[in-house]
Amino acid sequence: GIRDLVRSRGLGDVYKRQGINAEYGNLRLLEVDMPLVAPINVNIKFIITSKDVIHSFAIPALGIKMDAVPGRLNQVTVHIYKPGIYFGQCSELCGVNHAFMPIALHAVDFNTFENFLLK
Repeated sequence: GIRDLVRSRGLGDVYKRQGINAEYGNLRLLEVDMPLVAPINVNIKFIITSKDVIHSFAIPALGIKMDAVPGRLNQVTVHIYKPGIYFGQCSELCGVNHAFMPIALHAVDFNTFENFLLK
């Protein structure tokens, strides 16, 4: 259903690209293979957890930072006013791959969001 689709997206594997120079559309250590997609101008509740160690789900431009703790459900509510792509990362030192845990959220209008859900 819709919940499973939304739940299955978010913290994706990062595109590990070689080189120092970033080109347009080639954001090293920021892009993910499955970004979150969220509608603008509605209240959104994120329910955050972890399955292995403590992580910290953070998207600074939206004012979100919440710990993801194994066995616990934490929640944070946000209202996104502007469409765009918002980047974040795990901001907890959670292990050797900590630097490779970006978060990308695509904020879109509600009609685009509905079409995304129907795909």
